[in-house]
Parts: sequence; structure tokens; C-alpha cells
Amino acid sequence: MTIFGGLQDEKSPTQINSKSDKQNQEVPGKWVRVGPQGPMAIILKEDGTAEGDFGNDGTIDVLSNYELVGDTISFSDESGAMCHETGQYKIFKNDYYIAFDLISDNCSGRIKSTMGYWTRPEFKDFISELDAKLSDSVEPELLLTRARIYLAVGNSMNAQSDLDKYLEQINTNPRAYLNRAATYMPANLKGVIEDCNRTIKLEPKNKNAYFLRGLARYELGEKEAGCEDFEKAIQLGFSVLRIAEQQKCQLFWSEDN
Repeated sequence: MTIFGGLQDEKSPTQINSKSDKQNQEVPGKWVRVGPQGPMAIILKEDGTAEGDFGNDGTIDVLSNYELVGDTISFSDESGAMCHETGQYKIFKNDYYIAFDLISDNCSGRIKSTMGYWTRPEFKDFISELDAKLSDSVEPELLLTRARIYLAVGNSMNAQSDLDKYLEQINTNPRAYLNRAATYMPANLKGVIEDCNRTIKLEPKNKNAYFLRGLARYELGEKEAGCEDFEKAIQLGFSVLRIAEQQKCQLFWSEDN
């Protein structure tokens, strides 16, 4: 299970998001990303159906229905082909990317294939546009936006570089620290922990930070501390971890948890 920070609560400046608020909340169209299993696409249609293409090769692997109410989107797979229960996510969208953050979902597969950042197929044009803007003025929000496009397409190195520059200017954004923590996986686990600590200090109820820190601690051999972080993430709403991490944490979790 991999996350890249999920929902973003900071507002985009007018130079990034020039569309109306109504347009900004529209999600239909094709979105792409590169996840742990490779390239993926999701096509959100006007009729309320969503096609999941796990190889971004034109093959429909999962067909779902979706409903958007405000900033909350719900997915229910047709005939329960992938997941029998509905999953809910918060969304944030600007002109360049969309982010999904877990509210409630007990389907590990859907979480893996949904959470994180997605961008449009023309992302190279977006990056060129941002490159041109940043050549004139190194505005932090532009750096953050470009970093999140890089996260969506699996370019962790460039995302990390932009996040380093952003955080040099803005050091009070917990989600940016979490974004950078994700770029450190799996090569710099201590860096993951440090940035998750910064996220938690600024946003104590960020379940994704506890989850990511738990992964890093567990891989460093701090298994009990890692499982404690998973437990905290579960308490904050990441309920699927109870099943996903049960084998890892059976020595540290009591049976009645």
C-alpha cells in the first residue's frame, strides 16, 4: 500500500488555478498516474461511471459507479467485481492534478489504486508551463504544484527537489512534509521518519503520516514502534490496516483491539 500525501488543504493561488470554483470541482475526464504496479488510468465519465485501466493501455479492468457530493467522492464497483463495499475519499482538484484521500474504505486494492495524486495525460505540457513560470519567479506554490505532478507520474527525484525548495520558503505546511517523506521511500527511511514527525507536529491527526512512519520504522527493525504507528493510523480512520498489517503486528496488537 502506497500513499503520496493524499488530500491537500492549501488553496491554489490565482496564477495556478484560473478557473471558476464550479469548474474547479468538476472531475470528469481521464486521469493518469504511475503507481507501485506501474502506469494506471482512471476515466471518470459524466454519467457517473468510472473505468479503471491498471495498465493505461486502453483495457478496462474495473468498472465502478461514482458519486461526487461537495469534496467527497464515493466509489462502488459494479457487481462487486473488485470490492463489495463502497469506498469514500476526499478530493482536491486544481488545473493540474487531482488528489484522493481516504475517508473510509475496507478494500485494500481500491486504496492502493486510488489514493495519491493523478494528473491529466497532457502532464508534459503542464510541466513545461510551470517550468516557464518558474523561470521568471520561483513562487513556492508553483513548486509545490509541479512536485505533485511529478509525484503522480512517479518522478520522485524531481518531486523531492521541488519540495526541498518549497520547504525552504514555506516550513509550516504539514502536507508538503508528508509529500517529501513519500519521495524518500524506500532509500532514506530515516528521512521518512523525520518528515513524518514534522507533519505530525503540525497536524497531529494526520493518519497518513502515522501510516508512512510506521512503514519506515518497521523496515528499520523498530517493529513494535511501527505497529504502534499503524494502530494510531487505524484509530484516525485508516481501518483497513487492521487487516493489511495483522500478520506483521500480531505480536504487538492485543486480540481485542
